[in-house]
Amino acid sequence: MLLTMLLRIFSILFLSGALLCAAQPAQSASAAHASQAVTFECGAKSEAFLDKANRLVLAELALQPVEANQIGLHEYQGKSLDDQLDDYSSAGVAAARELLTAGRACFNGYKNLPPEDNADLIVLRDGLDSTLFQLERMQAYKYQPQIYVEMIGSGLFFPLTETNGTEQQRLESLVSRMEKIPAALEQAKANLVEADPVFIDTAVQENDGNKGVIELIGSKIAKDSALRPRFEAASTKALAAIDDFSKWLKDDLAKRAHHRTWRTGELYAQIFRYSLGPGAKETPQSVLAAANESLQSIRAEMFKIALPVHAKWFPDHGDHADLKANTAEWQNKIISEVIEKINDDHAAPDHLLEQVKSQAASVRQFILDKSLLTLSSRDNMKIVPTPAFLRGIYSVAGFHAAPALEPQAEAQYWVTPIEPGTPKEKAESKLREYNNWMLLYLTMHEALPGHYTQFEHANDVTPAARRVFRQVLGSGPYAEGWGEYAVKEMEDAGYANHNPRFVLMILKIRLRVVINAILDIKLQSMNMSEQEALDLMEKQGFQTQAEAQGKLLRAKLSSGQLITYFVGFHQWIDFRNRYQKAMGAKFDLKRFNDDALNEGPLPVPLVEQLMMEKIRK
Repeated sequence: MLLTMLLRIFSILFLSGALLCAAQPAQSASAAHASQAVTFECGAKSEAFLDKANRLVLAELALQPVEANQIGLHEYQGKSLDDQLDDYSSAGVAAARELLTAGRACFNGYKNLPPEDNADLIVLRDGLDSTLFQLERMQAYKYQPQIYVEMIGSGLFFPLTETNGTEQQRLESLVSRMEKIPAALEQAKANLVEADPVFIDTAVQENDGNKGVIELIGSKIAKDSALRPRFEAASTKALAAIDDFSKWLKDDLAKRAHHRTWRTGELYAQIFRYSLGPGAKETPQSVLAAANESLQSIRAEMFKIALPVHAKWFPDHGDHADLKANTAEWQNKIISEVIEKINDDHAAPDHLLEQVKSQAASVRQFILDKSLLTLSSRDNMKIVPTPAFLRGIYSVAGFHAAPALEPQAEAQYWVTPIEPGTPKEKAESKLREYNNWMLLYLTMHEALPGHYTQFEHANDVTPAARRVFRQVLGSGPYAEGWGEYAVKEMEDAGYANHNPRFVLMILKIRLRVVINAILDIKLQSMNMSEQEALDLMEKQGFQTQAEAQGKLLRAKLSSGQLITYFVGFHQWIDFRNRYQKAMGAKFDLKRFNDDALNEGPLPVPLVEQLMMEKIRK
């Protein structure tokens, strides 16, 4: 589906604001007219492929203005997108379907293109098919109320991080969007027919977070500003509509019988295929088999590292020799005691953000010292608290890239704070799970040399049409796989001098990546019970109860996303190994990383094909 990588990387919710019209709001006549006005004509055969493909992508973005903003597109054919919310009226859905169908018909006849164009063609066709599948088969807008809530939150929050126009112009556009919130939520009520309780609960929680975003906008409008009266009127109506929507969710939608649950069942195989993208050879069965094998091998590696550390830290415990008859139980005892000791080293509840900021600087310097890859000269990343309306999904951390059309704009590494009033036991559980060594992993994955570095390279792709195209159609396994692969490179390069605390936390995360894949496949398509899932995470993955409960929620809210880490990680490792073998003595790790990232977020098999072709030439 044509979902920008800005959301796809972390958008843990399946179809969270992701359908072409997935966050459908404004039911006004002007919004419906805007949707009907967006069309696509195939045009002359002489038109360059990339120009034509770019026309289609821009037309699709025009149907989802909130998404368009995050790629840096602020107007389409002379019409502002910044003051619009996505149109999910019946006319909007029809316009989307017509656009997608026309695009598919147009590009089905292309062949014999140059390698870069051919890679884009493959991705474009797959994206069109995927979006139509979601629009026609999944129809999340009828069953998942959180997509409306997140669309509104994204539409109000992200413009606050942008630099286009003047601040006054941006605030005026935000007030225009606020004025459309009541109609958007009425449209949501008209569209939603039923919902699983987990979707309703999430929507209610995140809906409340949107009120905080409105307050934030208000704090930026001076009391004596000419815009203030309009803001006050819009906020009064928007806040009332938000409260009314939450009440409707609890008093109406929640009381309806629901036949579609969070499990995707027979649709999962297709979801899996589209999540991995073109060129992937993996199947749910092959991934599950590989994940089960990795589960045991990683646990064995953790045990090998933990055993001598345990002997040093717990001389009075012995090596629990009485448990040797049961290998799994013996491993669990030794590894768990070592991890519990490591967990003691964690930040105070109100110092989480400061701890991450201090660690990020040392991580950056290590990358430079080891010359692992090229870092962006823009240095435009800010480390900030996760937006309140997204904390239900990004319960720990996330990343928001600078727009492809505005690469100089701000990028954000989100760290979710411990909320005031959180029960002490729950806060302690989370802080122990994300101890200071685990926070290093988060920074490496989300920021340096992970997603921030990755998208800074992607934002240098030329021409701009290709840059936008590849980010809108970006590959999840490429992105999440890189995040994991980048951490492994830091580990291999000797970060923290191979301190067993750091290595064990990385292996614990790698074990989590494996379990994520198992959860996605078995919960969504094999009726794995909630207790089985929790036992897997807590008893075999060494996760705290709070972490396991959070991941279970995420696994229910998403489908096809949790597999991308495991699959993508192994795609990157296998690609690099094959490339290194082909290059022989000429292989240079920094050049490999730079060249691969400079292609932008294409599926890894297509990046490999392009880079191998250059070797042959």
